[in-house]
Amino acid sequence: MEIQRLQALLTDQDLNDLARNQIPEGTVEDVDIRILPEGVRVKGMYQMFVPVSFETVWEPGVLDGKATARLAKFRTLGMPANMLKSLIMNVIADIAKKEPWLRVEGDTVIADVDAVLKKQGLAVKTRLSAIRCQAGHMIIEAGDIR
Repeated sequence: MEIQRLQALLTDQDLNDLARNQIPEGTVEDVDIRILPEGVRVKGMYQMFVPVSFETVWEPGVLDGKATARLAKFRTLGMPANMLKSLIMNVIADIAKKEPWLRVEGDTVIADVDAVLKKQGLAVKTRLSAIRCQAGHMIIEAGDIR
């Protein structure tokens, strides 16, 4: 199957529900996701030796038909944490090694949506073309949208 034209709307609630179902228990707690015009803000608490609060902003995009998310901002304990940015990306890269549809390049996560759908039993070519953020929702476009 090939997507000829698709425009999907995801809300803050959709992303929070997805996160709740996908984040392994005991890793990140109190996750709160908000879609902002500048990207997707993810706040939460990561358990290290003590609980550590964090806030990230991810800039979504499309590269060669795949969904991307670039880590644009990272704050922890209320302060910018550029030194820890590579640590966070390494943690995500380790997770990505277990999922053939997911990879990390520098500060960007790349997800092959077609491969995720195929894993779920739906062989489809989405031809992902754009991801746009607005306050409270994200619009994903695929196919030949003019």
